[in-house]
Amino acid sequence: MPIWKLNPVRGTSRSLVLDGAAVSIGRGPENAVPLLDEMASRKHAVIEFDGKGGYKVRDLGSRNGTRVNEERIAESVALKPGDVIRVGQHEFLLVCEYSKEELAKNKHVDRVLEAAPIAAVAPNPNRSETVGWMYELADMMASLPPKVLPENVSVIDAHGAPSDVLSGTSDGPNAVRLLLQLSSKSRATDIHFEPKQETVNIRMRVDGEMIPIIELPKRVGELSFGLIRAACHMQIAGRDAVQDGHFSSVFPDRRVEYRVSFTPSVHGAKLVLRVLDQRGAPGNVRDLGLANYMEDRIRAVCNQDSGLIVTCGPTGSGKTTTLYNCIREIDRQSRNVITIEDPVEYQLSGVTQIPVDEHKGNGFGNLLRSVLRQDPDVILVGEVRDEETARTAMQAALTGHLVFTSVHSKDSITAVFRLLDLKVEPYLVANSLNLVLAQRLVRTLCDTCKRPTPVTPGQATRIGKWLSGKSSTFSATGCGKCLRTGYRGRRALFEMLDFNDELRDIVLNKPSIAAMKKIIEQGLFTTLQQSGWKMVAEGATTIDEVERVAGMT
Repeated sequence: MPIWKLNPVRGTSRSLVLDGAAVSIGRGPENAVPLLDEMASRKHAVIEFDGKGGYKVRDLGSRNGTRVNEERIAESVALKPGDVIRVGQHEFLLVCEYSKEELAKNKHVDRVLEAAPIAAVAPNPNRSETVGWMYELADMMASLPPKVLPENVSVIDAHGAPSDVLSGTSDGPNAVRLLLQLSSKSRATDIHFEPKQETVNIRMRVDGEMIPIIELPKRVGELSFGLIRAACHMQIAGRDAVQDGHFSSVFPDRRVEYRVSFTPSVHGAKLVLRVLDQRGAPGNVRDLGLANYMEDRIRAVCNQDSGLIVTCGPTGSGKTTTLYNCIREIDRQSRNVITIEDPVEYQLSGVTQIPVDEHKGNGFGNLLRSVLRQDPDVILVGEVRDEETARTAMQAALTGHLVFTSVHSKDSITAVFRLLDLKVEPYLVANSLNLVLAQRLVRTLCDTCKRPTPVTPGQATRIGKWLSGKSSTFSATGCGKCLRTGYRGRRALFEMLDFNDELRDIVLNKPSIAAMKKIIEQGLFTTLQQSGWKMVAEGATTIDEVERVAGMT
């Protein structure tokens, strides 16, 4: 028989094994679980055996109510593994342990995963090694919010037809299904399958950081590789070669695209899935989190007939997302909008999107010259990499086109010098540029486990006025809801350089960083680091995170 436990998540109560007897919870000392909690009633709730092998929770008429998975219950509700019960300020996680003999029965394992795919299974030294990985993944999903069953997922293959690669309950489909569900719930942007001598190590990139997930048995990893190759219609004969492909999955509320890359390594092919999921992504300029003056200025330029907006930052800093949202500000019914991208990752309605293909001679420069013959009003060039692209884009901005593009540079000022380094004439840079927007993404603290930390004198001196007089900030701790990282989600830091006539004079004559800074400091200008300090003062992130992301700017 499985062992049911009630584990404390928040509060100071102890773990309790459920043996079939009713377990009362409340402020009174007579309860099986007595709480020192003014938010709890004396007799608050009771957990009872339901006679069917499971448990239910019943509210005892408490003044603040009993909640299961953050929803207040009316009288009683059936419980399942992974449910979180809140009584006052205390939270309890319902956990179920299975013995080695129970896990060894494949039919029982399949039935448990089908009925409760996020069943929370506590660590058990007797757990079967053959299927224990399923329960470790399920346990991880159970700890992530929201406390609901994972979404159903089906696969669309590379040809756009429904695929049956996830059908069945064998190890391969189970592994792929659970990993896709976990990546969705954790908001991962990449899934890495890294073959080792006897296992396949799984890591995910969440909020820009690599997070170890699990080690799959070698056989399960190879089955997963075969299923993903089948979904991508890859040639099996090329299993030792570099291979690229794509497929998509359908969740109840959206479709998620995956870019697939196989690369040979010492112990076999390494697989990386790039997850292109727009859920939670900004949908317009307002959602970017810009300061009011930045948002107003960007909207003003987006409504012009001509000009040039440049975003800058390292790979993965959100430059393309910002450019996409600038495009969304434009009336795409009355204007001809064309993008040139490498690759096209998200579809924009009312926009002609063109992918770069260097193998066919369709680079940024060639495509941009061709696009200019397509009567465009607005052009988005994914990235300026060479002199030809930079010069053509700037000439287009001067001849009645609104142009958006990006460059790789550490901040807004160095982006100007990056364009000059590409041998573009200073008069083109000076006269075409309207805005340069530098950005970074910082991880935001997990609201569940962040804790206050006093500000040191050195930090107070460094941050200065941006602390707004606060004597403490917050630091990361780590819990199940944030995959033990202490962070959940990301926000953008922005630095906007609004090009004016004084800056144009500097670029045309003797451009230097010192001269540009002298002009910039006379107006409204916030550096990336200062944007980070403001976020620290709000309690949204940590000083260490700002230093990591923007410390060198």
